[in-house]
Amino acid sequence: ARKKAPWAGSTKKDLWVSILSGIFLAIHFGAWIGSLKLTSVTNSTVLVSTSPFWVVIISRLIFKTRIRSGLFISFLVAFTGVVFMTLLSPEIHNMTNSRTGDFWALIGAWGAAGYILCGRFVRKRMENLDYITIAYSVSGIILLVIAVLSKQQLLGFEIKIYGLLVLIALLPQLIGHSTFNWALKYLSAPLVSTLLLGEPIFASLLAWFFLNESHSLLQISGGILVVAGVAGAIWSET
Repeated sequence: ARKKAPWAGSTKKDLWVSILSGIFLAIHFGAWIGSLKLTSVTNSTVLVSTSPFWVVIISRLIFKTRIRSGLFISFLVAFTGVVFMTLLSPEIHNMTNSRTGDFWALIGAWGAAGYILCGRFVRKRMENLDYITIAYSVSGIILLVIAVLSKQQLLGFEIKIYGLLVLIALLPQLIGHSTFNWALKYLSAPLVSTLLLGEPIFASLLAWFFLNESHSLLQISGGILVVAGVAGAIWSET
């Protein structure tokens, strides 16, 4: 059988949306990683993981679908959790910029939502390899330009650090994200984004184990409410 030409069956709009997806992915990574300097790993990861909730909301707004009562209730639960984690968290008194960090993490969630929704649109016609080649390249170029302009250190690290960076690129990105993007051709965006809900618990455990980051009862309760609210939103729409 003859091999398909790159982007066969794709439209010019698909190519532009793939570029937009790369921009959203750059926003996601840039805002999320930037937030880690201003707030805790737990707050940052839980807030970024609200992206499935925003995927549901944006999907409904785009397709003019009525928002069900279950989704509205789930929003209230998740919003209450965010209040617990940010406005009421005792960590606020120890980290003066944590609200700013939380906001950057939320921007990271919006970037992830846009990235997933663009992927769902494009993957109906475009092959996964063609799509991720465009999206990942655009994202990488944007982040590299930002790193250079902001004079971030790119060279001079130990070999061990570069090895870890390669592992990060291979495992979470090439394998993890590419698997999500492959699934977007067959499953809805809200359903695929549900897989991201395992991040808060995993990141919190890593932060506790490696960084000795403590978690107040209020913060833990808020995180549970956020995850429960997002999960409820997804469940009510599937």
